[in-house]
Amino acid sequence: MKKILLVVKREFITRVKKKSFIIMTVLTPILFACLAIVPTLIAQIKSDKEKVIAVLDDSGLVAGELKNAGTIKFVNEIKPIDSLKNSLLKDDNYAVLHIEKSEENEIGNITLYSEQAVGVDVLSMITAQIKILAAQIKLKEYDISVEQIAQVLNPNLNIKTIRLDEQGNEKASDTRALMGLAMICGILIFFIVLMFGIQIMRGVIEEKSSRIVEIIISSIKPMYLMLGKIIGVALVVLTQIFIWIILFGIIIFVAQSQFSDIVSQLQSYVGAVSFTKMLVCFIIYLTLGYLLYASLFAIVGSAVDNESDTQQLQTITGVPLMIGYCMMIIVSTQPDNPLAFWGSMIPFTSPMVMLARIPFGVSWFEIIISMTVLLATFVLFTWIAARIYRVGILMYGKKASLKELIKWLKYKK
Repeated sequence: MKKILLVVKREFITRVKKKSFIIMTVLTPILFACLAIVPTLIAQIKSDKEKVIAVLDDSGLVAGELKNAGTIKFVNEIKPIDSLKNSLLKDDNYAVLHIEKSEENEIGNITLYSEQAVGVDVLSMITAQIKILAAQIKLKEYDISVEQIAQVLNPNLNIKTIRLDEQGNEKASDTRALMGLAMICGILIFFIVLMFGIQIMRGVIEEKSSRIVEIIISSIKPMYLMLGKIIGVALVVLTQIFIWIILFGIIIFVAQSQFSDIVSQLQSYVGAVSFTKMLVCFIIYLTLGYLLYASLFAIVGSAVDNESDTQQLQTITGVPLMIGYCMMIIVSTQPDNPLAFWGSMIPFTSPMVMLARIPFGVSWFEIIISMTVLLATFVLFTWIAARIYRVGILMYGKKASLKELIKWLKYKK
């Protein structure tokens, strides 16, 4: 046990001292905060410059009906269209809107001339206003008011979603927020497991290529060495997550005072989610999922001599992760799908799929069964990985086939 702790200590200290660990630990929460807040702030920034649009209405149905909006101002003109186009470059007008008359004395072709490309917001606003005017003209022919049409096509409906817990208590929920929370947790597990699992594989390959491992295993059993490496990196992952939680808490506290409306809206969306349950399950599934895949990546590292030879085996190892990611997307939109249940029980996909199910309501009984199966599978694969690891780390110059790996597994101590 003492020797395992020494390996754990070495792996932990070596990795947390790296600049990449410090940079990613500090920058990740900031980047996530920027992704959540910056787009909202950018959307609120608008130009104060007035945009004058000259309107030439040959139909006589639109001129005077277009309403100014924000910095956009409509000015009616009676000059010929050629004159307006020629003067566009000289005047301060933003654009020229020409509305032709159709043969039925209705709104015909519409053309917008401008010196520079017209913004999507301007084009959308003009299109929306003219569509409404055209609809009103048609409705007058049938003696139907716009209000009557609006009541038929857009009835004022507000569907509230209420969840009932096992005791029958009511809790408000928002399906979109639940789906978003599930996706975020699943994606974090996918990338963290993949990123740190590959680190285990690279660490094994480096020790093999530098022959350091020959010196190390003279004082410690290969199985203890592998367990020490996996647990050491696991502690690095948990340390990073703990720091992220603290930094996210600080960011949310600061954001609540500066952007109280946005924060309160987000809180109302996810009011039904038990964050304690989500956080506990996230940490447990992340830890067990990492341990399981770390043992698989350790096998890959033991079976090859350099990183260029890992592509095929690494792909095979990552396939279950990709399947779990795809199942998670299905589960987030169809949480009651039978695929959701089995995906949350199969150990290779359960870390992501179960996290996607929990916000929609999963009993602790199912969660405990899923965790137990995942833990048992980790123990089994750790035993398998250790038997392959003890032979593979001393093998040089030979690519291990599946048949060769099975042979290593059967070697006696």
